[in-house]
Amino acid sequence: MHSTKNSPDDSIKKLSVLIHQDGLSFYTYDATGILNSLHREFKHRANPIEILQSIEDCFKEEDFLNYAFAKATLFYHHNIFTSVPALLYKQDHAVDYLKYNARILETDVLSVDKDLGDLDIHTVYIAYANINNYFFDRYGSYEYFHYSSRILELRNKEVPALQPQVYLDIKKSHFYLTIFKNGKLVAQNLFPHDAIEDILYYTMFTTHHNDLDPETMKMILCTEQQEEKLFDLLYTYVRYVSYIEDYPNYLEQILCV
Repeated sequence: MHSTKNSPDDSIKKLSVLIHQDGLSFYTYDATGILNSLHREFKHRANPIEILQSIEDCFKEEDFLNYAFAKATLFYHHNIFTSVPALLYKQDHAVDYLKYNARILETDVLSVDKDLGDLDIHTVYIAYANINNYFFDRYGSYEYFHYSSRILELRNKEVPALQPQVYLDIKKSHFYLTIFKNGKLVAQNLFPHDAIEDILYYTMFTTHHNDLDPETMKMILCTEQQEEKLFDLLYTYVRYVSYIEDYPNYLEQILCV
């Protein structure tokens, strides 16, 4: 097991790591919230071997990451996932839910996040075996989830609204689109974007095919940087658009598990 430094706060400090193909994010936190963060971007879409090398480099270079944290959690943050109704999910056929929209390798670990609140939804996704093994070697015990599962768990805690709810969790190169209708999940996916017009296209295409009315649906944008041009573009087509009120608190609820 890798050596780590001791700290008086080790018993309460925890670590969350976001793993995605265009970068990494590390967060340390305690009961008061996020304490430190580190972000590393990749120059190109990285494979699992390159991602692991970058993770190892971060632990070598950043002192605040080298403590015996009370808990370590990984969040897979990629598009190799799908949401499956619990009633339709069959463990023996789990790979079938992904094989038509992603290339499945022999070394891939097929994982499932279950018990997502009261939604009766399972998230089926790929976890990288080499990265899982590295964190097991380093910490012995840890948890991992798909980022989309945490979005659903958080939204499930909210009081169901009568009007359809459309959530856009927007990152630098992609965004999660989550739709609730009559208090039930009807769609969730991840889309790439290079321009704000991409966000508009994927959002309007998906909401149209789920029979949502732009005059009545409520759209909430979850993003660190509020962009006026994006808001104005969406507001041209959707009557009710707003940014989430407290993004730092939203992020903490996702990551501080």
